Amino acid sequence: MAPAGAGAPRPGTPLVPCIFLSVRTPIIVSMTYRSAHSDELLMDGYKAHVTLKAMKRMRVRINPPEGTVAVSAPLGTPDHVIERFLEENHGWILQTQAKVRLRSPGPGTLVTGGRVRLWGNWLEVVVLEAPRASAHVVGGRVVIHRRAGDDEAASRAVEALYRREMNTSLEGLLRTWEPRVGRSAAKIRLRRMTSRWGSCNTVTCHITFNTALARFPPEALEFVVVHELTHLLERGHGPVFKSHLDRLLPDWSARRELLREGP
Repeated sequence: MAPAGAGAPRPGTPLVPCIFLSVRTPIIVSMTYRSAHSDELLMDGYKAHVTLKAMKRMRVRINPPEGTVAVSAPLGTPDHVIERFLEENHGWILQTQAKVRLRSPGPGTLVTGGRVRLWGNWLEVVVLEAPRASAHVVGGRVVIHRRAGDDEAASRAVEALYRREMNTSLEGLLRTWEPRVGRSAAKIRLRRMTSRWGSCNTVTCHITFNTALARFPPEALEFVVVHELTHLLERGHGPVFKSHLDRLLPDWSARRELLREGP
């Protein structure tokens, strides 16, 4: 079913609308009749917070930031009717939960239910215990293996994931752009930098890229690649340098804006 409304955000919460379904539901009076109150139903994969009140339609809302499920139902609606309604919309609920979560900032720590940003998208984190730390993208999620409570190992695993992703992307980008620029890098380095996205040694032709670029859209990395290769043509950032960028990548200024938040 299509979303039929949005909830008002509370102060300090992300501006992500809650999404709900609404259906006309008969008011059924039976031995399971309940007065107006709140309750929870345990469904397959989530808990639904149920509120019975004077209304004509049953509604389910998916609330940010964690995608909690809230159901409002007419007074007297028995549990089995609510459960059937949720089961009929099971796929929609799980899909919408995922969308709401990924549009909302996640916890700052690498825990199950947290978020890792990769190529401009927030991916949900799943943390599993294992003797050796690693991080891989599996089914649209970042699965992190690490020893119990070893947050530093989890961070190193994500950094290693960024390096692998960067290496794969840079291979194709350099193959495309080095012939266009007319200059090639003698050596490529990857490291986490706090104040710049890349650097170019015009004497040795060594280029270094910030691994944090893996957090941003691919277009941003392409801009930095072209930018650093262009330094092999022109050392400074003056008019000659900008004229090269204009020729090679006309929308370079817009791509640079993707990185405005800084490393």
